[in-house]
Amino acid sequence: MFNKKTYKYYHEEVHTVIEKLKKLGLTGYESQVYLALLKLGYADADEIALNAKIPMGRIYNVLSGLEEMHLVRIQETRPKRYACVDPAMALSRLMKIKQEELENTWAEIETLQKDLLSELSGIITENPGKSFWTVAIREKSAELMQETISGSRKELLFFMASRIRSERMKKDLLKEENLRVVGALYEAMKRGIEVKVILNKDVDFSNLEESPVIHKLLDHLGNKLNCRLSTIPATPFDIIDGENVLLQMQNPLNPDELFAVVNIRDPKLAGELRAKFFTIWDCAIEYCGIN
Repeated sequence: MFNKKTYKYYHEEVHTVIEKLKKLGLTGYESQVYLALLKLGYADADEIALNAKIPMGRIYNVLSGLEEMHLVRIQETRPKRYACVDPAMALSRLMKIKQEELENTWAEIETLQKDLLSELSGIITENPGKSFWTVAIREKSAELMQETISGSRKELLFFMASRIRSERMKKDLLKEENLRVVGALYEAMKRGIEVKVILNKDVDFSNLEESPVIHKLLDHLGNKLNCRLSTIPATPFDIIDGENVLLQMQNPLNPDELFAVVNIRDPKLAGELRAKFFTIWDCAIEYCGIN
């Protein structure tokens, strides 16, 4: 016989189990009926409704739903009697149903994303009249770079001819936050974006080429990805689509460390820097990789 404390704990446990079953796709009534039938072993509809504490007018619909999911078996007698499928099998079937639902939902979301990307891209103002800038400091810098690269539509130019930036890139490129930037760059090239990079000619990048992540990028070398080498001690900059500029700011207390990234949306500035980029590009040495 349950005392009040045991009764309370029992009902809290049942409530928790019902909530978990609902997360796997059952309704509240279906969860209650399944648990009641699990305790009863087998029973007719009236007895199940009584033990599950659900209205008699709903019991046959609930049992029909459980049968449709292959969670109960029926004995064709008068009245019909019902028994539960073993919990391990029942949960496996619920998981499969849930997985199929999630896959269908994900397919719908992907289609929606593609449709919206096409529609929203057509709204973008190509040459906004006013400039706009924003700053990302320290760990937020990689997030801003990833976001900007992902939004590119035509061209990405990376000017890293200064030794400090090339050394920092060599040291930090394979850190977790920067791998997301590399991933965005790879996806941009898959979309057909042209990528050009000017690196410092005195920095040895061979250790990076051994990384599978970088090797994946270098598969595009000479096609969508082109690199050249130079030695220009100028402020590093990146240009996106000829209208968007990224400026990297060094930490004044530690020049080897990136402090912030400034994103400036200004077609005039981007155009001037783009002209400077190609002046240096035309005189730079082609980089073909060590392999």
